[in-house]
Amino acid sequence: VYDLEEIKLVVSRDPGGDTSIDAVAPSTLLDQGRAALAAGKPQEAIGSFRRLAAEFPSSRLAPAALYYVGVVLEGLGDVDGAVLAYRDVVARFPTGAESLDAHLRIAGLQAERKDWRAADATLTQVLARGDLDNAARLEAQARKGYVLLEQGRPTEAEASLKAAVATWNRAIHIDDRYYIAMAHYYLAELQHRAFAAVKLRTPLEELKADLVQKEALAAAAYDQWREALELQDPYWALAAGYQMSQIFFELWQTAVTSPFPEGLDPAARTYYTTDVHDRVRRHLTTAFDGHEMNVRLAGAYGVANAWSEASKTRALQLAAILAREAKGEMTAALPPIK
Repeated sequence: VYDLEEIKLVVSRDPGGDTSIDAVAPSTLLDQGRAALAAGKPQEAIGSFRRLAAEFPSSRLAPAALYYVGVVLEGLGDVDGAVLAYRDVVARFPTGAESLDAHLRIAGLQAERKDWRAADATLTQVLARGDLDNAARLEAQARKGYVLLEQGRPTEAEASLKAAVATWNRAIHIDDRYYIAMAHYYLAELQHRAFAAVKLRTPLEELKADLVQKEALAAAAYDQWREALELQDPYWALAAGYQMSQIFFELWQTAVTSPFPEGLDPAARTYYTTDVHDRVRRHLTTAFDGHEMNVRLAGAYGVANAWSEASKTRALQLAAILAREAKGEMTAALPPIK
């Protein structure tokens, strides 16, 4: 099979007056750009890629060349330039793999800058494209759910994340599990934030109801984190493993720092505090065991990231709290991870 790509003849004259004719093809310019990158000459590479797109706009390699311009600019730390380059790909080539990758990369860079509104607008454009396969739709829906959550729009975030799960469920097969795990992680985070938002009231019946509500929200979050963990994407599995462990500490801390019920005799407060600590110490033990398991999971994956390192720190801190509790010292403090 021969690829009869377009070729241009370039006539040049050296200082001695001799004329030479060189054949230039898109693949030649692409190879030159790659060679320049390998040689540590990014600007020269950009020049070759842009020349390819300018001189051979109808070549099947033109979208890839323009996409590489964005990649190189990202590598140079020029995020604004990279976004412009990716926009150029989308504008010149509204469909195709490189166009879609560029569109999603724009949203990714905007989210990395915490420009949530811009990322939301870009992902809305992506989801309106007519060339999305299930994998790309899943990615865009999961990303959009995260972006909406960060904008403080939980109802819309939940709808987008659930749409991502639905896309995954109806797809025959999607190789990459990263974005479906991400969707479940942030569905859990929705419940986690609702858990944190519940304020404890002091009338005894209301206090009981608030604690029950917190436990229900914690359980709902745990179930979604477990879904993320079971998908076995290393990053999201360790993130979920950390949170599944930490939510038990948060349940314990909620109980031991809850206000005294109204009408409780001040003389009974010491007994009440000890009783509460005894009742919920199981949460503390579960949190400790979970963080240790997350560290072992990182070893099984052969990776170490911020989540596994945080679990390592938390396990040590929780061991210290358990030791103090065993001595009868009641504490609710846990220092932040630095």
